[in-house]
Amino acid sequence: MQFFCKIVRVFLVLNPSIIIFVDAEPFLVPNDPFIRHEIRLLGDDGDLNSLQNTWPMDLGGLNASFDKSDLTLPHRLLDQRLEDESISGWSPFITSIGLADDRITARSFGPKPRSSFTSKASVSWMNDRFAAKFSLNAFYGMEKDWMGRKEDGLALDGSYIAARIGNWSASFGQQERWWGPGWDGSLILSTNARPIPAIAIDRRVPEPFETKWLSWLGPWSFHSFIGRMEEERTVPNPYLWGMRGEVYPTIFDGLEVGFFRMIQLGGDGRPDGLSTWIDAFLSQDNYGANTGNNDPSKEPGNQLAGIDLRWKPFDTPFAIYGQLVGEDEDNFLPNCLMFQYGIEAWKKLENSTLRIFAEYADLTSYWWTNDPRTNNISYGHHIYKDGYRYYGRPVGHWADQDSQILSIGGLLQKKDEIGWGAILRTGELNEDGTGRSSVSDGIATDYFSLDLFNSRKYRRLGLSVSTSIGWENLEPKGRDNQDGVTGNLTVTRTF
Repeated sequence: MQFFCKIVRVFLVLNPSIIIFVDAEPFLVPNDPFIRHEIRLLGDDGDLNSLQNTWPMDLGGLNASFDKSDLTLPHRLLDQRLEDESISGWSPFITSIGLADDRITARSFGPKPRSSFTSKASVSWMNDRFAAKFSLNAFYGMEKDWMGRKEDGLALDGSYIAARIGNWSASFGQQERWWGPGWDGSLILSTNARPIPAIAIDRRVPEPFETKWLSWLGPWSFHSFIGRMEEERTVPNPYLWGMRGEVYPTIFDGLEVGFFRMIQLGGDGRPDGLSTWIDAFLSQDNYGANTGNNDPSKEPGNQLAGIDLRWKPFDTPFAIYGQLVGEDEDNFLPNCLMFQYGIEAWKKLENSTLRIFAEYADLTSYWWTNDPRTNNISYGHHIYKDGYRYYGRPVGHWADQDSQILSIGGLLQKKDEIGWGAILRTGELNEDGTGRSSVSDGIATDYFSLDLFNSRKYRRLGLSVSTSIGWENLEPKGRDNQDGVTGNLTVTRTF
């Protein structure tokens, strides 16, 4: 924390002008819970005909999903971003600075820095068919993974090239992704780990099917990507193939449903031919599990699949949501399950809007079978021993395997573009005390944290400032407690 404070003082004294951020680009990335809150308000009021559990969002698709002629946005957070989507040519040059202490246990939907010092410079270009963004990131003080590796240095996180093809977009790059309705975490895909380099295809505008046989599905979308994971792994350079479909059925008002699969396959020394991809897609991948595959060397890979939903009953100002993820499919049925469920409520006040939520995540897997032998199943694999992780952090929920976490939080967004938020978390990490856990050092650990955060925009100056301060307490069984103040600062501006 002392290092954090010293850096802040030096930075503000010597270089107060380099703190900038703007996003004139076609994608809305998952780094701002207050914009997400505003989009949710529009959707729940019936003003936005768009699916909202998959990020990044295509701003062109979002723009086409509602008529703004007689619409008053709850705040000013979204309107400028939608205007940016129609701008052709080069965006202004962007830089940002992020500072944090060395406690980065929990990473929810938001802009928390990934290291003690993070600096970013980016520029983007767009016309009516193509878009590109170059983002150069510098990391210092990156947390170590369980192998003692630190990925300090330069990275292209956030960079991409993209093209619009009718109602679809195709892209290649390192984009942040978030799949699911959760506010504090997603079991399948979140911003907890760094973005994976990938090619992707996404449906832009979730228009319903025109045929009467399928029109009852309502607005629908589909997303898929194929990425390549890092080299420094037990099996170097494996592929990660993700697929997600969503519907908003007209026969069940207020219900948004998503279906997804994630397949990890290939890598150095592993089969990765066409037949391997087909076997993985057809779920013929568990060695000896009624697949006809009795040769472990030919096992196609590791996969997770599941469903998530969010339901707003009738005209009430609250919604329930949940996510269910199955590990290790066998003939299209999961062997072990993780789950997350939550409730959220919102209220429009005179000069602000309020949202509160509570969600619970269980990553133990054995609740399904009541069999302790299923410990260390979540995000793990007997071949891909680094599991469902990228540079040491889970691609899914930040709590990692064999954990149970309760999160209670709230957002207060004022119309003067000042946002306040808080998240309280409590639970147990890696409860059996074995296996590879990125957040508990392989030890059963009681966990408690409280985060208070703030976001403020200064439009005339082109500035955006995000701050957070909190308290974190980890109690590893048989070891001394680890507790202390946490904090981070991200300041951005446009030249």
